[in-house]
Amino acid sequence: MKKILLSIFVIVSLIAKTRAQTFYDLNTIQEIKIYFGFSNWDYRMDTSIAGSESYTNADSIVINGTNLPNCGVRFKGNSSYNANNAKNPLHIKLDNSINQNYQGYEDIKLSNGYSDPSMIREVLSYQILRQYMDAPLSNYTKVYINGTYIGIYSNDENIGNEFLDAHYYSSAGTLVKCNPENAGPTSGTGSSLLYVSNDSADYDTNYDMKSDFGWKNLINLCDTLNNNTASINNMLDIDRCFWMLAFNDVLVNLDSYSGSFRQNYYLYRNHKAQWIPTIWDLNMSFGSFTMVGSNTGGMGGGLSLATMQTLTPTLHFADSNWPLINKLLNTSIYKHMYIAHMRTINNENFVNSNYQNTANALQSLVDNAVSTDNNFFYTYAQFQAALTSSTASGGPMGNIPGIYELMDTRATYLNSTTEFLQIPPTITNVLANPLTPVFGSTVTFNATVTNTTTVYLGYRNIKSDRFSRIQMFDDGAHNDGASNDNVFGISIPVSSLEIQYYIYADNANAGMFSPERAEHEFYEIHPSITLATQNEIALNEYSADNQNGIENEDGKHRDWIEVYNKTSNALGLANIYLSDDLNDLQKWKFPDIAFIPANGHLLVWADDKDITLIDYHTNFNLNSVIDSLFLVNDLFAIADSSTFSSFVTDASFARCPDGTGLFQFTSSLTPRATNICTGVSVDAINNQPVISVYPNPASDKLNYSLQNNFDLNKIEINNLIGQLVYQKNPDTNPSIDISNLSLGIYFVSFIDLGGARQIFKIIKD
Repeated sequence: MKKILLSIFVIVSLIAKTRAQTFYDLNTIQEIKIYFGFSNWDYRMDTSIAGSESYTNADSIVINGTNLPNCGVRFKGNSSYNANNAKNPLHIKLDNSINQNYQGYEDIKLSNGYSDPSMIREVLSYQILRQYMDAPLSNYTKVYINGTYIGIYSNDENIGNEFLDAHYYSSAGTLVKCNPENAGPTSGTGSSLLYVSNDSADYDTNYDMKSDFGWKNLINLCDTLNNNTASINNMLDIDRCFWMLAFNDVLVNLDSYSGSFRQNYYLYRNHKAQWIPTIWDLNMSFGSFTMVGSNTGGMGGGLSLATMQTLTPTLHFADSNWPLINKLLNTSIYKHMYIAHMRTINNENFVNSNYQNTANALQSLVDNAVSTDNNFFYTYAQFQAALTSSTASGGPMGNIPGIYELMDTRATYLNSTTEFLQIPPTITNVLANPLTPVFGSTVTFNATVTNTTTVYLGYRNIKSDRFSRIQMFDDGAHNDGASNDNVFGISIPVSSLEIQYYIYADNANAGMFSPERAEHEFYEIHPSITLATQNEIALNEYSADNQNGIENEDGKHRDWIEVYNKTSNALGLANIYLSDDLNDLQKWKFPDIAFIPANGHLLVWADDKDITLIDYHTNFNLNSVIDSLFLVNDLFAIADSSTFSSFVTDASFARCPDGTGLFQFTSSLTPRATNICTGVSVDAINNQPVISVYPNPASDKLNYSLQNNFDLNKIEINNLIGQLVYQKNPDTNPSIDISNLSLGIYFVSFIDLGGARQIFKIIKD
């Protein structure tokens, strides 16, 4: 089970450790110094945001002492931006002119603390939110421009490719920023997901399409949500929607989908054709934005402190202008799940007052930076009092409530509502039997559940999958013990090496999850499997110059390698390595959960990412001019190897037949499938000469193949000190007898009629 942590600081610490980055360390205020080669930078960026919103070039940006030249900077924001402000929100694009980043981040989003006298609303809200759904990292930075301290900003992780890869395991899908143009009372229904028509022009002003495609899919989502709601679970991550809506309601985060403008969230359509919501822009959380909207679709008046403290947990349930709420939460089981999530957020953060520990720590952290910030929107005294009392505001939102005065009363109120007073099921003794099942067998899940009518198991086989939900039974026929003994059970086949699962129980009035933070957190087991030996697997096909072939999860053409299982049994790969370096044979290790099905194929991307997304990605890429590949076990025994020279663009080097045959270049690429061994040809691709050498290492015989009319004149082998130890003229036998050579490293030269050489390093073992 993912460890459930109550300390928000510990959660952030673990995230930072996992990603080996410190830019979003919560306990350290970052420092960003921007240097423009001109003094009128503010005027230039005001002009830009009023026009094309292009970036203004900074000569350099220094982040925590690291200098990055030629970066793009622009103002951002809607209500938080004003040309008269001395301190506006900033978007810094480090790779605007040069391919560069800071600790892996290319885009930096900085918020100016607008409408937040406490200066902690955004950071605190993200800290709470990340306990329940994927959300940006957030901390603080001090910003200087041309040597002048502009002020303290919140530093929020950009929702871009890096975020999508880290949380949703791809970045090539459709990404939509759900913010209407010029959000406000005249923005109509906002990013409400209402269905209008099949014409994308009718959605253009309410949604910002960040990908190069996707309008048809977005319209289909709106159509299904509004007109065929029973099918919406097939295309929308329902659970993450419930967490988003529950969070908005508990924290009175109304500058969101739940408020008047129905905005400030992203939708990403992943590799499973499933839309996933991500909350964005929390500077007006905790009641700083007061416009809730009306049942007629209008903006409605601003809420008072008292009406925010007692905001209903069923906000907009009866209003069709909020279809994500109205269409989903009027289904009984969905309403129960939503209320269960609200109850968890309220109990874990506000009923027990744990959030105050984090809030106090955050305010102490930024105290000095705020006190010296001449551009802070409030007085220092207002900052000091902003947690416990309201701040007078002349803006359209009225007074800004103190976070504690809002949430302490609200936590008590929520627990007194009819929805929260319903008695949910109890779930205990959640078990998997056996705890470590064997791959290919079955595993039974049991739980003791009382006060329930229906119990479900939610499970998935890999982290990039969506959860499936199936019913559990207490009938004595599903490995659940005796009938009606409150022990529920269900068995599923073991088809992976990592099964993540949770329990959900429902009755006529309420629901309960175990663990309570599911689906964001879950239990997990790791089945066992027979590990592969070096004789059971082989390199089967690979491409070292993929220009127009298959794409990885980021939509990029990258090198790839296919490994083949030569046996009729599934094999684990926890003991297997891939390498392109003879001196580092264990360069990249397969993850412990990696396996190959019986007689199956496994594709690995050789793209230097060293990450697991949908597929596995190595920490190296291939050299299309000359390179070698090694498949090695944990004892350094080489299971297979291949060496090539002058790789043909958009071809692959494939064994025919699979696993045992000779390698040949082919234009009939078959990643993840059986190689095509008839009509193998690269003539249609180009006519450059190609040589391949295998196996490597070799003991008695070294095979080679010559393609595209390589005019071979002579083969020579030299030892490490350059002595010629073997020589051969071309004949009909494409092999070299090396049985008489001593063990060690040698260089094989293929010499054409013009005297040009292609040289391969080999091992005699």
